[in-house]
Amino acid sequence: MAKIENEIQYNWAVKRVEELLPTVNDDTPLNDPNSIELELLSNMVSDYSEEHFSLGEPSLADVIKLRM
Repeated sequence: MAKIENEIQYNWAVKRVEELLPTVNDDTPLNDPNSIELELLSNMVSDYSEEHFSLGEPSLADVIKLRM
């Protein structure tokens, strides 16, 4: 499967996902081209986001400070 390699591709994919969202709903068949494209792009955007924009897990000290 293809992979998003840079931020330009990421931004394009996010924009395309936003365009596809109104065209796909729960009643859209799984073999519909828009549904397939939306799922593939969503997965690629998610993978890129996790790799490049992940916040990570907070430390115990950070959690305690937040609660105080």
